[in-house]
Formats: sequence, C-alpha cells, structure tokens
Amino acid sequence: MLEIGLAVGGLVLAILAYLLGVRHGKKFREHDRTVAAEHDADHRIDRVVQRYTTRVRTNQSGALHGLLVAGVKNLRSSEEIRLARERATAQTGNDPLRQYALDGVSLKELVDACEFDEMSIKNDREILARYGRR
Repeated sequence: MLEIGLAVGGLVLAILAYLLGVRHGKKFREHDRTVAAEHDADHRIDRVVQRYTTRVRTNQSGALHGLLVAGVKNLRSSEEIRLARERATAQTGNDPLRQYALDGVSLKELVDACEFDEMSIKNDREILARYGRR
C-alpha cells in the first residue's frame, strides 16, 4: 500500500513539474518574441536611415522624398517612422519632415498618402495642402 502511495505521489509531482515547465517555457517564448520583434523593428529603421543618409550625403535627394525612396513605407507604425526621423535628423543635421505641421498627425498616414517615384513625390501639392505648415 505504501508503494502505491509513493508511486501516485511521484506521478503527481512529475505532472506538476511538467505543467510548471510548460508554463515557464511559454513565458520565455513570449519574451523571446517580444525581443525579436524589437530587434526586427530596429533593423528596419536602421536600414531606412542608412539609405536616407547616403542619399542626402550624395545629394541624390532629401526631405520626405529621400525618406520615401529609402523605404520609410516599409516601417510598420508611426512610432517606427518617428524613430527613423529622429535618427536621420541626428545623422544629417536636417529634419526630413521640417516643412510639415505634424502635431497630432499620424506619421504612418502621411507616409502612406504619398505617391512617389525615383524623381519626386507625385502628389506633393496635395500632401503640402493637407500637412504643410500653416
């Protein structure tokens, strides 16, 4: 009878250890996903800033058009675009969005509204009318 009790107790302990391990593993996986997502966002931002900086330093383009050609539309949120803007300003000394009034404006909406090619922003008048300094 004692052996059966010990066996059942051991089985219960093994099951509890397994369940706690699974729960602990889920927390670590979630943490890893969060860290990976932050790293991916940082990598996307850095790529855009590097391309933009190269375009500005070689006088190919600047301002909003330079950001667009550098791939700012690939950034996933206004926060990522804000970080890219800050880093680009720090590296080049000029704010690429200086000609726009951006208080309360979603940067993602502004960027998504732009239609551009390698030479210019095709709907720049519309963008300036909508977001330009007043």
